[in-house]
Amino acid sequence: MPSTLSIRPVAPADAPEWLKLRSELWPDGVEDHEREIVSFFAGTLLEPLAVFVVVNASHQLVGLLELSIRRDVPGLEGNAAGYIEGLYVTPEIRSCGIAWALIETSRSWAREQGCVGFASDRSGRFIVDKRFG
Repeated sequence: MPSTLSIRPVAPADAPEWLKLRSELWPDGVEDHEREIVSFFAGTLLEPLAVFVVVNASHQLVGLLELSIRRDVPGLEGNAAGYIEGLYVTPEIRSCGIAWALIETSRSWAREQGCVGFASDRSGRFIVDKRFG
């Protein structure tokens, strides 16, 4: 990941840019995003539990990572597993290691939450990492 970028937890001042990135990732849910962001900062949204953003040198958000904990991940049923609900990097800065850095951030977060594994899905296919430790 370029040194001009950093990853940090989302802050309330990031709400407008988070809304924009979320809308690019999930255009079908645009009508719900603002309400969910408000609920996230109010502490009343069930998921995501955590959100990290990628910030460029101009202090603009250029990526996001939304995380939750699930207990229904195939192969880890009944156990807490960190789960990527959403990961997005703006097209102009893809292919320079940002997504991988976000995945590493999510694995660290999951370990800190006491999770025994880490997972995500893409098109209904689960990707499970049980190599925590």
